[in-house]
Amino acid sequence: MPQLVVTPKGARRLRAGHPWVFAGDLREPADAPPGLASLVGPSGELVGAGFYNPRSKLAFRLVTRGAEPVTEALIAERLRQAAAHRERAAAGWEAFRAVHSEADGLPGLTVDKYGDVLVLQQHAAALGLFTDVIVQTLTDLYAPTGVLARNDHPLRRLEGLSQEVTVLAGTVPETVPFREGDVTLLAAPYTGQKTGAFLDQRENHVYAGDLACGRVLDVFSYHGGFALQLARHAESVTAVDSSAAALGQLEAGARRNGAALTTVRGDAFGVLRGLVGAGERFATVVLDPPAFAKGRAQLPAALTGYRELNVQALKLLGAGGRLFTASCSHPVSEAAFLEMLAGAAADAGRTVRVLAKRGAAACHPEVLNLPETRYLSFVGREVTGGY
Repeated sequence: MPQLVVTPKGARRLRAGHPWVFAGDLREPADAPPGLASLVGPSGELVGAGFYNPRSKLAFRLVTRGAEPVTEALIAERLRQAAAHRERAAAGWEAFRAVHSEADGLPGLTVDKYGDVLVLQQHAAALGLFTDVIVQTLTDLYAPTGVLARNDHPLRRLEGLSQEVTVLAGTVPETVPFREGDVTLLAAPYTGQKTGAFLDQRENHVYAGDLACGRVLDVFSYHGGFALQLARHAESVTAVDSSAAALGQLEAGARRNGAALTTVRGDAFGVLRGLVGAGERFATVVLDPPAFAKGRAQLPAALTGYRELNVQALKLLGAGGRLFTASCSHPVSEAAFLEMLAGAAADAGRTVRVLAKRGAAACHPEVLNLPETRYLSFVGREVTGGY
């Protein structure tokens, strides 16, 4: 197992609790393929062991500290610990994130459970050494009818890994129904966003649905996680998305749930401006856009985009109207998001009060020393007047 030496700068980050070491924070790369490595500090002290990949800018992911080795037994134990946490954090839910990467001490690994199906993603090359024990332990824990490796995320290219979708055990259907509150949703494990559905928003879906009223507009609706919940209490629901395939899946979900709604295919910015120009009014609006910023360089443009969306949405609401809005761009901090929302309210000439500030579902735990694990901001607001 190669031994890496971290620079003083990298060592400071590790001492603060962050588990990543970037290539520029190693004194020199090891002449070794991706795999396990040990890490020592600038003075030669042992820091720990983890996953090394000389092909990636994120060169080392710390798994253990001190002399504890990274073994199959350790990986299996951390999977069991993750499952024990979900017994509390996901009690009563048919679909949830079973493993949340670094937050569960398993860097680069995510596992989502949809009913009796598990879908995993491996974003670190060294995880390939442990695929068999991962599948076996997950099978022992959850007794799934199928396990799918959804290894087609762009992050794998940064690790020099192939893009592939492979059934690792049992059988996995094209769509998997699962209950979310009083609504049945359809996950698309082979083709859908993430691993087939947006489980990080599951609690926000139900929350917004419980507060929805009147005429409702759901923008960036995708497969209807919000729209189908909103339809439980709304007078009418209009769902907007740019993808015909996503809207088709939403309509199938609506039929399954006996929900009446209207779908509109189009660019969200253009649709919102058109509705404002036509003098339309809604009682509830939901904005759940994709990530506008993948890195800090994109942050200004992302905030500009979020602001424009929220300005137009607020113009569609009168007094008492409710706006639920989200950002899943991890470079956008909650503070920056709230500042943007305040600016949007001023631009729209609306006075608003905050109903709730929320994040990802409890099955997506955050690590305070790893800001990247907090990426989702969700804010519910109510218009109290205009000026």
